[in-house]
Amino acid sequence: MNPLIINFFTLLFLLVFPHKYYVSTTLIDFDNKTQSFEITLKVFYDDLEKDLKLDSKKVDYIKDYEYLNEIYKPYLNQNFQINFDKEAILINYLGFEKKQDQINFYMEINSDLLGQSIEIQNSILYNSFPNQKNIILIRKGKFRKSFIQDKYNSISSLLLSN
Repeated sequence: MNPLIINFFTLLFLLVFPHKYYVSTTLIDFDNKTQSFEITLKVFYDDLEKDLKLDSKKVDYIKDYEYLNEIYKPYLNQNFQINFDKEAILINYLGFEKKQDQINFYMEINSDLLGQSIEIQNSILYNSFPNQKNIILIRKGKFRKSFIQDKYNSISSLLLSN
């Protein structure tokens, strides 16, 4: 078969059947001033709406802020967990912000809960998107470590350096 025809149909297939990617990013950043971890988790708002079954209604992120917080907080508590030294810790949910096509969640871990080892479990959006990837970056001083989690590998752990 003519390579030009093969290329044409390949391009046509890619244009007609685009493959959407599903990804979230999480930054876990140690703040020396407050001796706490500040967490920013970013997801695409339309994916989150689908996972929470909100995609059938028009969501007003300003007017419905308190209502959405009541939905988001338990969802994050169930799907985003951190352990220090094998102990589950309470993550302080601070709120969210919609920026263009994403939702940024802001959380914090108080300094009295910190430990030497950290384990992060992130199962955000796995119910609706089996191909979901969650990228996690941890920063503490000069120490940096990143992970890519998926539905079958949703827990990452490491020892924190001083």
